[in-house]
Amino acid sequence: MATGSVQSLLSHLGKALCSSSDAAYCMARAKLPIRLLVSIQRHLAAALCPRQGPRTFVFDGTTISMPDTPANQMCWPQSGAQTAGVGFPVMRIVGLFDLATGVWIAMARGTLAGSKRGSERTLWRRLWRYLRAGDTVVADAGFCDWFSLALLHRRGVRLVLRNKGRRKARPGSTRLGKGDRLERWRKPVVKPAWVSRAEYDSLPDSIAVRVVTVTAPQESGFRTLELDITTTVLDPAGMSAAEIGGLYLRRWDVELFIDDLKTSLGMDILRTRSPRMIHRELLMHVIAYNLLRALILQADDPRRVSFKGSLDRINRWLPMAMATTCKKTRKRLIDDLLETIAEDIVRERPNRREPRLKKRRPKPFGLMTKPRGEAMEIPHRSRYRKSLS
Repeated sequence: MATGSVQSLLSHLGKALCSSSDAAYCMARAKLPIRLLVSIQRHLAAALCPRQGPRTFVFDGTTISMPDTPANQMCWPQSGAQTAGVGFPVMRIVGLFDLATGVWIAMARGTLAGSKRGSERTLWRRLWRYLRAGDTVVADAGFCDWFSLALLHRRGVRLVLRNKGRRKARPGSTRLGKGDRLERWRKPVVKPAWVSRAEYDSLPDSIAVRVVTVTAPQESGFRTLELDITTTVLDPAGMSAAEIGGLYLRRWDVELFIDDLKTSLGMDILRTRSPRMIHRELLMHVIAYNLLRALILQADDPRRVSFKGSLDRINRWLPMAMATTCKKTRKRLIDDLLETIAEDIVRERPNRREPRLKKRRPKPFGLMTKPRGEAMEIPHRSRYRKSLS
């Protein structure tokens, strides 16, 4: 119940209780200006991200689902491989994160299916406007293509991207050291649709890139242990091969950032039933995530502090902070909260391997293959798994 926490707070303060109906709350939530939420998110990102000096960003994409309503299906259609009536609308998102702090800087949204569907590479190009000369971008193989390398390098942005598979050294490459070489990549003959003819003609016939072979430790989370990393940082004095390898291996942090959002904050499955409310709900998740990151930054090193532990502590301390009207008491509560957040450290666990497996067995229920109104109950379903068709 949306009004339960408000009623308990009013009771603690000795005031009259509000109505148990959440109709007024829902109406007020629907009137919340989206522009205001966007402005709050941009202000938070600007305040938490370093304004001066070099910045390092990580890109990655993910998908989130939402209630199966006609309006949501129209904006974000379900996968074309699913039968109509048994799937859920899916939104594709590409996020831009600050690697040092974990702050969500910006995002681009798209669809997974339908006539307006777009790939993660299409969405990440919308986020280029947040980059400036001197920035370093780390991303996986899905974002590594010739035109992205050439265009961002021309803007002064340094790229550290994974190659698509292992590639042999090209003829004419220059060896810089063990697992470190310079190559020239020729411009593709076919112009992609998103590149204008004038822009295509202005690009050079070839670009110089540096390819570094990295061996990832087994506990790093990467499925492939031998990785070829492509970078536009050509001078080994500017960044050594070991530094490039270490920087790319930190790309795994963005997977943890997204997991914090989807698992700890519950953004994996949104709950509102209209596209505009979905937009508001998504922005509120990002704002809450960045506010929690701001608290962690005040407490200690963000790479050492547990995000889930910090969230649990805030949920326990928040009612106490809201219930007091004394500024001195509230400040003491916040100081004590930061102290306890700093104590919840993620321990170093070297050589720890966790395969992506589930220990808990599923319940013996079948999978829906028809809309619920057409599905028939199977009397013997508890004996073995069978689809409801």
